[in-house]
Amino acid sequence: MSSAIARTLPAMTAVQAMVAMGVFALSVLAPQLGVDVQSLGILGSVMFGIGALSSVTAGWLIRRLGDLQLAGLCMAAVTLAMTCLSVEALGVGPARWSSWPAVLLLGFAFGPETPASASVLARVTPLARRPWIFSVRQTGNQIGAIAGSLLLPLLLVQHAAWPFALVAVLALAVGLWCIGLVRSDGGAPTLAATSDGSGLAELVASPALRLLTFTMVVYMATQVSLNFFSMSHAVHHWQLPVPAAAGWLALMQGAGLVGRLLWGRVAQRPGMPTLHLLGGLGLAMGAAGLLLFLWPGTPPPAALGVLFMLVGLSASGWNGVMIAELARIAGPARAGAVTGAALLFSYTGIAIAPLTFAALGKAFGTPIAFAALLTATSIMGLLLLRRPLHPPNPLQRPPR
Repeated sequence: MSSAIARTLPAMTAVQAMVAMGVFALSVLAPQLGVDVQSLGILGSVMFGIGALSSVTAGWLIRRLGDLQLAGLCMAAVTLAMTCLSVEALGVGPARWSSWPAVLLLGFAFGPETPASASVLARVTPLARRPWIFSVRQTGNQIGAIAGSLLLPLLLVQHAAWPFALVAVLALAVGLWCIGLVRSDGGAPTLAATSDGSGLAELVASPALRLLTFTMVVYMATQVSLNFFSMSHAVHHWQLPVPAAAGWLALMQGAGLVGRLLWGRVAQRPGMPTLHLLGGLGLAMGAAGLLLFLWPGTPPPAALGVLFMLVGLSASGWNGVMIAELARIAGPARAGAVTGAALLFSYTGIAIAPLTFAALGKAFGTPIAFAALLTATSIMGLLLLRRPLHPPNPLQRPPR
C-alpha cells in the first residue's frame, strides 16, 4: 500500500500544480496578451463556472474512464489551453481569438482534477493516513503558483510564447505520467450501470456531507477573497507601498503552504476529531481576519506579521483535511463522485465570491466586506464544533 502511495501521490500533486500553473499563466501574463482587468475578471468567472459544472461530471467520467485516466485528460486540457495561448502570444490570427478556448479548457481541467485525485488516493491510502496524504496533495496549488511566479516572468523576457510553451510541455509530461500509472495502479472500480455517477444523491442523503459542503463553500469564498483583495486593501486602505504589501501577501501564502502540511499531520493523530479541527480552523480564520482587517488605522509591522501568518495558516490550510473527510464519509468507491458534487457548489462560490465582495466593498468599504465574510466563516466553524465527537460511519449508498 505504501508503495502505491509513493507512486501516485507525487503524480497527483503534480496534476494540481500544473492546473495552478496554467491558471497562473493566464492571470499573471494577461497584460502581455492585451487582456484588461475587466476582461480578465469575466474570463476568470467563466473559467471557475466551467470548473464548477465539470466537477459534477467527475463521478460519471471516473466510472467511464478511470480516475488516473481522468487526471491524464485534465493534463491534456491544460496542454491544449497553453498551446492556444502560445499561438496567441505569437500574434497568429485575430487578436485574443484563443483566450476563450483556453479559458474553457482550463475550466474543464480545474473542475475534475481534485475529484480524480481524491479517487486515486482514497483507493491506495489507509483511512488513518488520508488527512496527511490529501494535505500533501493539496500543496500542489502553492507549488504551482510559486514555480510559476519564479519561472514564467523570466521566460517571458526571452519570448512571449515561452511561458505557455513550458507549461504545455510540463502538463503533457504529467499527463503521460498518469497514464503510465494505470498499468501498475489501475483505475477506480467500475460502478454498476444504474449507479448515480454525480454524487449529488449522497449529498442530499447525508447531513454530515451537506454541512461539510456548505462549510467548504464559505471557507473557499473566504480564501479566494483574501487572495484577490488583501493586496488592494493593504495599498488603498492601509496606504502601504506596493512592494511591502506584496511581501505581506507572500507571507500569507507561505503560511498557507505550511498550514496544509501542519493540519494534515494533526488530523491523522489517533482520536483527532476532524470535524472539530475544521471548525477550529474556521474560528481561527475568522478571529485573526477580523482583528487584521478591522484594526483601527494601519496595523504595526509586528501585528501584520502575526495576523497574516495566522490567517494564512488557517485560510489556506484546511483544504486537504476537508477533502479527506469528504472521501472518508463517501467511501473509496464513491470518493471521486462525492468530492466532485461538493466541489460543484464550492467552485460556484469561487466564481461569485469576488463579484459579491467587490459589490460590498464598493457600497460599504472593504473592511465591512471582509467583516461580513469572516463572520460567516466563524459561524460555520462554530457549527462544526457543535457536531458530535464521534464522526459518522462511511456513507452507505441509498436504496433505489
